[in-house]
Amino acid sequence: MYANGSATSSTDAVQQLVTFLVAAGWTSDMSAAEGSGWRAHLHKDGNYVHLRAAENEQPWLVGYGPAYAIDMYTGTAFDSGQAWNNQVTGAPIAAGGVNPIGVGMPLSAGPFSNYYFFTDAGGDNVVVVIEQTAGLFKVMGWGPSLNKAGAYTGGPYFFGSCSGFQTGFPATGSIPGFTTTSNCPGGNADALTAGCTFVRADVDSFTGLWICCSATTTPNWGYTGKLGDSSVFAPGLTTRGQFPVNGYVNQPYDFWRLQTSDFDGRANLLPILLWVLRDGTTTGFSLLGDIPNVFQANAVGNGFSDAEEYPIGANTYKLFPNFAVQKVV
Repeated sequence: MYANGSATSSTDAVQQLVTFLVAAGWTSDMSAAEGSGWRAHLHKDGNYVHLRAAENEQPWLVGYGPAYAIDMYTGTAFDSGQAWNNQVTGAPIAAGGVNPIGVGMPLSAGPFSNYYFFTDAGGDNVVVVIEQTAGLFKVMGWGPSLNKAGAYTGGPYFFGSCSGFQTGFPATGSIPGFTTTSNCPGGNADALTAGCTFVRADVDSFTGLWICCSATTTPNWGYTGKLGDSSVFAPGLTTRGQFPVNGYVNQPYDFWRLQTSDFDGRANLLPILLWVLRDGTTTGFSLLGDIPNVFQANAVGNGFSDAEEYPIGANTYKLFPNFAVQKVV
């Protein structure tokens, strides 16, 4: 499914997202005012998403101060007796802690000229893009499974423009995901080097838990006890040289920045590959898989425009700065 519209605020955006998800087959467990904003909890099969529209608030248990934002994490249950930020069952938990951690989409008070909601044909894998102001895009998404590389227990994933801890960061200057358009989703850190991509997978002795794709070992920044990584590299982090990468977001000549053609007007869409560090090593990574329906792309600004539709065979993709999302009507 696909929907495009406008929203007056973070709360309005979450309310419209709930309507969209219910139409796509999700069940709403709660959608209600909380504080100055709105909380929403939905599930499809055994996968639960917990959403919070913040209106100049700090909804997390830990993190920076108040913000206008949408925050999110996923899990395997909903308890109406617990706060939005304490839906512990099946959720990622900070290493050595007890509180759920997740991701955020820093916004403004609104209004927002465009939102773009995407699911695949089954309604399972979800991507949310909001145009905060003209040409300034924020993103988050989740789903029940990566496109797996091999067989293992797990597969659920989610990502955001930044880590939940950083959502209220008082950003100034040019900081992707805050004051400028988000980096490609699924990266191995947000622009402040905290984790913004999570995968649930059993790896060696690490079982029943979530992996944060980041170099951080700071629990509230996303560290859960095992490091993951991504083919989408963020500023400030160095490659470990153990697997192919699409490039660093601030380097002009990286592989992903060379994926549009001056000869035939073609734009290549690169898969977002996620990896995990194996037990007993500091350099040995195994491929977990790639994020469904989302791709790294440099099409916008290189012959293509914001939110332009790009057909490839029978499929259509929506192009945004740094990434593309498959559109299913």
